Amino acid sequence: MKRREVNTILNSCGATRGPTPDTSLVDLSLLNVDLPEIQELNTEAIAKNKVIQAAQLANGPVVVEDTSLAFTALGGMPGPFIKFFQERLKSEGLYRILRDYDDKSAEAVCTLAFCPAPHADPVVFTGRTKGTIVAPVEGRGFGWDSIFVPDEGNGEPFSCMTTEEKCEVSHRGKAVRQWAEWLGNNQAALWERQEGQHIVGHKGLDFKAAFPEQ
Repeated sequence: MKRREVNTILNSCGATRGPTPDTSLVDLSLLNVDLPEIQELNTEAIAKNKVIQAAQLANGPVVVEDTSLAFTALGGMPGPFIKFFQERLKSEGLYRILRDYDDKSAEAVCTLAFCPAPHADPVVFTGRTKGTIVAPVEGRGFGWDSIFVPDEGNGEPFSCMTTEEKCEVSHRGKAVRQWAEWLGNNQAALWERQEGQHIVGHKGLDFKAAFPEQ
């Protein structure tokens, strides 16, 4: 699902097209590995740590995302631990946590980290989407996508949107568009790496992180 969303965004941006019409700088494939994750509230630190490990395991360029869901009433928790909360409580349990709070606002955060080569410094992009946690409804999808209604959307939770609609407003969509822009700006140097040409250090690459959503 995540790969489909990322590919949809990259195709719409057009920033990753190759030197010829039938080539692309990005051809995503999934690496199924359970990376050790540092216990940290800073999603940027988590994503950086994971992508450095992944690039070494893959022996090539890797992109990793870390997703966080912050409840305002809980001071930003569960934050980056949302994966574990979701696995154990499901969407029903997540909603029950907020049931007695008047403030049911939340913020979804996607931190995308990219390493162009093993041992390279990662570059990080962050997308944020504010929304509201609503009661789960049977048949309306699964995961916290089914209870998160973005402020920028049409009043429906993520799970009821088409892939294109969700990508337009989602935290992941915003982070991936930043990554796509960076790829487009650094395409020449990245193609040299892709073609196996030796590049000393990070010559030609801009590794400044982008946080336009903040």
